[in-house]
Amino acid sequence: MSTPVPPGFESGGYQLVTDHAHAGMATFHLRDEAGSDVTEFTEAHGSLLHVVVIRPDLSDFQHVHPTIRDDGSWDVTLPAPGQWHLVFDSTPTGAPGPVVVSANIDDETPVATVPLPPADDTVDVAGLVVTRDGFTFSVANADGSMLMGLEPYLGQAAHLVAMRQGDLAYTHLHPSEGMTGMFMFGTGITEAGTYRLFLQFGYQGDVLTVPFTVVVP
Repeated sequence: MSTPVPPGFESGGYQLVTDHAHAGMATFHLRDEAGSDVTEFTEAHGSLLHVVVIRPDLSDFQHVHPTIRDDGSWDVTLPAPGQWHLVFDSTPTGAPGPVVVSANIDDETPVATVPLPPADDTVDVAGLVVTRDGFTFSVANADGSMLMGLEPYLGQAAHLVAMRQGDLAYTHLHPSEGMTGMFMFGTGITEAGTYRLFLQFGYQGDVLTVPFTVVVP
């Protein structure tokens, strides 16, 4: 999915239904074009359901995978009060491809806006240095020693989630095969805009999330 998907509660004949949202918890399900609740999903990207939880200013990113109940519903725990933008990425069984829908949850608690960090091609995290060149990312030990401990995450060497500033369009990419310590996402995103990228990969038993701000002209 290299083309950003704009937010909306409908996609490809499917509709997101918010069952309830209160006290830091929200429950959702999908309804198909016939008006029936969707209860069967096909695994994609290593999970039946991917949910991005993020502030509208693109801060406080989470990528979670709720359990889908037999009736097709699922819960999302909101990390804190205030406004949140939620993106749901799933593949209902029989659908021709992924269905991406979104919702905004706001309990009207005032939350200060966090300015988007300036564009930077190098991020330090967990003793590693992650460097970006276009949509290729290189990982190295900060002390120059041999890199060890990289692990797959959800069946992929890495995942890249991109959110566009302003309209909150969403993209989820996987790398092509490459050298250890290098994640190559091809041409990446070509639509103009300012994006917050979240590179995720396994490292020594943990999942690291490495954020970048990128301007695509």
